[in-house]
Amino acid sequence: MMDIASQLILRWHRFAAEEIDVCDNFTRLTFDTIALCGFDYRFNSFYRNEMHQFVVAMGSVLTEGNRRSQRLPLQNTLMVRAAKQYQDNIAYMHKLCDEIVQYRRMYPNDTNDLLNRMINGKDQETGLQLSDENIRYQMVTFLIAGHETTSGMLSLAFYYLLKNPHAFQKAQAEADQFDEITVDILPKLKYIDAILKETLRLQPIVSFFSVQSKADKEILPGGYEIHKDDRISVLVRQLHRDTKVWDRPEDFLPERMLNGGFENLPPNAWKPFGNGQRSCLGRPFAMQESVIVIALILKHFNLEFVDPSYDLRIKQMGTIKPAGFKIRARPRQQVKIPLGISIKKQEEMTPAQIPAVEANQFQPLSILFGSNSGSCESFARTLASEAPTHGFNATIATLDSVVGAIPCDRPVIIVTSSYEGQPCSNAKQFVAYLQSKPELKVNYAVFGAGHHDWVNTYQKIPIYIDETLEKVGGTRIVDRGIGDAAGDFFGAFEAWKDNLFQVLRKMNGLQGVISQEKLSIEIVNSTRSLGQITDVGIVIENRLLVEASELGPAKRHIEIELPKGQTYRAGDYLAVLPTNPPEIVRQILKRFKLSIDTNIKITSSTETFLPTGYPVSAYTILWGYVELSQPISRKQVETLAALCKDENEQTQLQSLGGDAYEKEILDKRLSILDILEQYPSCDLSFSQYLRMVPSLRVRQYSISSSPLWNFESVTLSIDVLTAPALSGLGQHWGVASNYLANLKPGDRLSCSVRASDSNFHLPTDTKVPVVMFAAGSGIAPFRGFIQERAAQMVCGRQVGPTILYYGCRSEKDFLYADEIDKWSKIGAIQVKHVFSRGSKDGKKYVQDLVWEDRKDIRKLFSEGARLYTCGSATKLAGSLKTCFIKIIAEHRQCDESEAATILATVDATRYSVDVFA
Repeated sequence: MMDIASQLILRWHRFAAEEIDVCDNFTRLTFDTIALCGFDYRFNSFYRNEMHQFVVAMGSVLTEGNRRSQRLPLQNTLMVRAAKQYQDNIAYMHKLCDEIVQYRRMYPNDTNDLLNRMINGKDQETGLQLSDENIRYQMVTFLIAGHETTSGMLSLAFYYLLKNPHAFQKAQAEADQFDEITVDILPKLKYIDAILKETLRLQPIVSFFSVQSKADKEILPGGYEIHKDDRISVLVRQLHRDTKVWDRPEDFLPERMLNGGFENLPPNAWKPFGNGQRSCLGRPFAMQESVIVIALILKHFNLEFVDPSYDLRIKQMGTIKPAGFKIRARPRQQVKIPLGISIKKQEEMTPAQIPAVEANQFQPLSILFGSNSGSCESFARTLASEAPTHGFNATIATLDSVVGAIPCDRPVIIVTSSYEGQPCSNAKQFVAYLQSKPELKVNYAVFGAGHHDWVNTYQKIPIYIDETLEKVGGTRIVDRGIGDAAGDFFGAFEAWKDNLFQVLRKMNGLQGVISQEKLSIEIVNSTRSLGQITDVGIVIENRLLVEASELGPAKRHIEIELPKGQTYRAGDYLAVLPTNPPEIVRQILKRFKLSIDTNIKITSSTETFLPTGYPVSAYTILWGYVELSQPISRKQVETLAALCKDENEQTQLQSLGGDAYEKEILDKRLSILDILEQYPSCDLSFSQYLRMVPSLRVRQYSISSSPLWNFESVTLSIDVLTAPALSGLGQHWGVASNYLANLKPGDRLSCSVRASDSNFHLPTDTKVPVVMFAAGSGIAPFRGFIQERAAQMVCGRQVGPTILYYGCRSEKDFLYADEIDKWSKIGAIQVKHVFSRGSKDGKKYVQDLVWEDRKDIRKLFSEGARLYTCGSATKLAGSLKTCFIKIIAEHRQCDESEAATILATVDATRYSVDVFA
């Protein structure tokens, strides 16, 4: 076991910080382990790029076997090719096992392994031995069952550890108590053992087992009558969520398995390894192997999600595993490699690319970020790219990657935001670590990003990190920076960044600037080259829901086939990487006197998100790499003013960079291009322009469908933003919405499912009442909710009251009216709508209906109803908040200040909000 586990550890060290397909790596690990331990045979999976053919054949057999069980006999007979492939795969597995047996018979050894026991063992009563055919069947069983289930358990265990930072920290601390992981210390790793037991409780790898009735007649709970020999399937996942046995059954709590908790469970309450004589005989083997692997990995690495928003998605063949689960493993400092393996010591963090200059000119600098949407990561990379010009050698990493290993020998710069008052997905472990109040003598600075419309949680996590680091012994380098996405977001960061580097230079006795950042462009003749897209969806349908009018934008319904292996839940998001509108791209090319066919080659002295070192079209760079419509920052206005050749234009621009900035620039959303068009004497080069624009960001859209409708596709319901620019200069084009609007069936797009907040999903108990509030395209996630409840109702499930309060401008703006009417007729939804145009009863907005129905809503809430809002933070969500405060004040007979305090304490599992700016 240690032999194969060490191969995995070495592989992760050698490919530090690269993406790791968790299921793939653990499949290699467990497959090689059972083969070596059971049959003294090496498949050497970690020395192959592709999975061993046995694993490929096995996966195909399991998948086809599952499909065959769901088809009619005639269908299986007619599917000749599938049947042949099925038999060929079985024949291959049998052949390989036969060869292993034949080799052992030809070259016997005294290894006390499973294969020798099967070859040499005799029945004590009859003296009979196993035939080679029987041995072959047993080997196939052991190779499949012995690795498939264990790899699933390990993959799921690490998912839960990353989702629960407190558990990760406790497990890592337990492993760190021991210099080496050896067999004799395994019984002492009680918390890691509890993690595995709790993982198997939440996600039993085998879904069910069957039992037969022994009585002639028996009445089961619920009044179900069964008879002798009737076969009953026990769903293990539901068994493990029995509220009579398990407190908070949906929560991951390894502690429940400690201090006698596991031993004192009622009989048959925990059955992940099957039942009775047919239960898994490999349980001790699997548990020992898994404890070793988890302990080794935690001793050697800090882990993080590749996609911080990843939420568990299950793929199932004969067993279950997490689909699309990828991590990064960053080596921890001062950890020995087991079993005599040695590697070169690696940096804690992946270094940013820096100019090749003498090392003694640079001081070390650590830049850490927490980011969901990419803005904070972009800021962190900007700091890293500029650090060499100020005399610093920067390393950059996520906050979670340095838990327990925060470098205190250098300045540490942190850029992060809050996500509905919680840490970003790749900062959760770090915040949990700070809550343990470790002693940290570190020089630090924090820049926080957020949006002031989220009043109660604005800057919550940056403030906590900043204040806690000081309390545990840190020294603040500069005051915390505050970036408000509703204001001069980039300008605030630039001002803070400039002050930070100025203070850092003084701290280190550095004068001036070491070297200037350089980015040069060479015009070349070459073919256009595009980067490889990893996750690609396909457009199935794109249709108009509502035409654009003076009352509002066009609205479209788009169906997208998900990238392979991705799944979703109603209420989740689809993250889309758009491209810029061709109209704007052509306008910029014209400004810089470049043609559509112009190719450029970019070279940069510092890290850049742009493609470097090979020819690429200027059109492609502008179309797919950079934000073109981002408002120009105050500092950038000053830069352009200095480049103006006309004195009058220079004076005007200088004034815009002063007190007039917010009113004339920010409020009108003027971009760099807008300024260049208005002030043509500004002599800005294309190279300088590319240095000023940020990288293109992904956009998130609420999914408007349910996997019960189609688990392989999602739908989006979007506003297409095209309107006269606030500046009065032409049109404003919404980047992502226009990109999506122009896609045709069959077109491919870069996209990925991102989980919404865990509370913004339907309750697992279908009988719980649900009340939803939405306006306009804010109906999107609720269409998925309604679609799901309608499907559940059609299948005979008991569904609680489901009510939608919906507002739009007029009847023709009522999205999905026909569809919702059908769902309403079967009792899946009750809709209460209001139109803001032409209202005759004085009720124009959703909050007006809510106030009128306040007694009904209050009654439903007292009966356990879940409430959801989706809409604008300043409009719908803000107005509903005011309305709820009034309702509470009336009911409690208190003032609105006290009512607001009461509302703030409402559990997020009862009232969930998904708002946008």
